[in-house]
Amino acid sequence: MYRQVIIALAILLYFTACHKDKDVAPITPTGPVTQSEINNWILDSMKYFYIWNETLPAKADTSLSAPNFFTTLKYKDDKFSLLYKINDYFTYPKYMLYQFGIDFTIIASGDSALGIIKLVIPGSVADVKGIKRGDAFSAVDGTPVTTTNATTLSESMLAKSSFTLTMQSGSAITIPAQGLSENPIYLQDTFLVQNKVVAYLFYNYFNDSYNNALQQVFQSFKSAGVSDLILDLRYNPGGSVAAAAMLNAMIVPNISASTLFAKYKGNSHLGSYNITYESALAVPESGSAINFSSLSDKRLGLSRIFVLTGPGTTSAAELTLNTLKPYTQVIQIGETTYGKDKGAVIISDNRSPQRVPWTIMPLTYRLYNAKDVGEYTSGIAPDYTIDEMATQPLSPLGDHRDPLIAKAIAIISGNGRLVNSSPVIKHYFDTRLKPASMEILICPR
Repeated sequence: MYRQVIIALAILLYFTACHKDKDVAPITPTGPVTQSEINNWILDSMKYFYIWNETLPAKADTSLSAPNFFTTLKYKDDKFSLLYKINDYFTYPKYMLYQFGIDFTIIASGDSALGIIKLVIPGSVADVKGIKRGDAFSAVDGTPVTTTNATTLSESMLAKSSFTLTMQSGSAITIPAQGLSENPIYLQDTFLVQNKVVAYLFYNYFNDSYNNALQQVFQSFKSAGVSDLILDLRYNPGGSVAAAAMLNAMIVPNISASTLFAKYKGNSHLGSYNITYESALAVPESGSAINFSSLSDKRLGLSRIFVLTGPGTTSAAELTLNTLKPYTQVIQIGETTYGKDKGAVIISDNRSPQRVPWTIMPLTYRLYNAKDVGEYTSGIAPDYTIDEMATQPLSPLGDHRDPLIAKAIAIISGNGRLVNSSPVIKHYFDTRLKPASMEILICPR
């Protein structure tokens, strides 16, 4: 629900309490809950968990509203830590409240601009009404799209309960907001490239509810004798770390359950943690633990992999990209990823009765791979820079004419030089960047 309330609960560590001294039971206040009590609870939590806890103010105004107080505590470069109420949708980031079933980018078109549909969720109203990837629109609710109004017009339309697009074909299509679920496995395929069996997978969200389905995909790849894999994460905003570890394990060679998957580095209270494949797979956000040995008949053991990325590739998708690199050659094609190299914890008042209604998600850990490589706040740059928007109309997902896929196929065939890097087109607005900016990789408490 709303990306499961923005939470991809990847429980990889084993904290048992939020208090500095686990041997001293906290004193539960009695009487009416005051603003000062709420804010002090927030402050104490931030002191213990926040990765930038040394920047917290020496004196804080606990009379402020909780959202304003939380803002005063955040480090100047922190764009991601959140505070919200589980049962109050008005406190949620707005992108969580509505889904329209489409992703689009607005680019220049001569002296005006066009909205280019990048993705349509199957079963959505947009899908039912015939909107397809590569379609273009020129106006929203009768207002022409321009490079000047692209951001304000798009943000306004996405805050509405419905909007009408004027398509380049001349038709007008009204799209209402709706609650949507998304099967992240959009497309799987195998094909031959000079007698090599190549697999393609468009995977759009790391969702543990689809772990069994993803295992079946890789089992079919292995049965087909796949020697190369093109993994399409160009719009993937992240999700479960357990699902990311499982995907990683089914790709790379020469690892075991005890092999290091990732490293988490926190503040002076929390220290650093090494996460093995076994520990990552043991605690998915939903469903049963994944046994590493159960993946043996799905593991491809590839010496290289092609990963397609874009500016909307973020969080657990970037973690996947980074943690593959110690164990296999990663050939990255597309655009630089978003740049989210930190994870958060979820902190709620679980006392009975609950006294603090707020939940906070402070950034808590920096993320590194087994070779201690991290610090990708500016994103992970591709080996071959290709902007799909430079080739219009967009090809369907998985189409070999897609410039990112075409580059991978050219390299596999030994003709990599035939497809060169493309010019980067200016995107005046991109819907995928909003969820990318708000999706947070969640670690346990």
